[in-house]
Amino acid sequence: MKFKLLLVPSIASLLTMTAQADDAAGKMAYMTCSACHSADGQGLPLGDKKMAPSLVASKIVNGDASVLALVILKGIKKEGNDYLGMMASLELAYPDDQKLADVMTYVRQSFGNTAAAVTVEEAAKYRAKWKDITEPVTRAKLLELTK
Repeated sequence: MKFKLLLVPSIASLLTMTAQADDAAGKMAYMTCSACHSADGQGLPLGDKKMAPSLVASKIVNGDASVLALVILKGIKKEGNDYLGMMASLELAYPDDQKLADVMTYVRQSFGNTAAAVTVEEAAKYRAKWKDITEPVTRAKLLELTK
């Protein structure tokens, strides 16, 4: 009986350590994103504009995870002057599904966002879904996909 009682706290500790490691991996992967979205996810301010939009309460971040994967993997076409930067394709920055899942989960569960975590299996499915897209997506297409 004592063995069972000791086993439960050990399993709980192991799960906590795994969750912390996953969060650390996501935070590390987000370093690339923070160059434009800033460390706090609010978008890096440059004068009266921002380099990129805020990720806080973002429909793309908190909505259909496959659309977020599309944006990360393929980028967003530069249109207009709302933001100084453009969302480049990060397919090479996140070449494996674990890294993609890590960064997606981090963004979806940070900055006040509370969307569901993304598994490695889901990341693989999203990567396969968008594999034939060869150029950045337009904002009009994103609007269509987030309705």
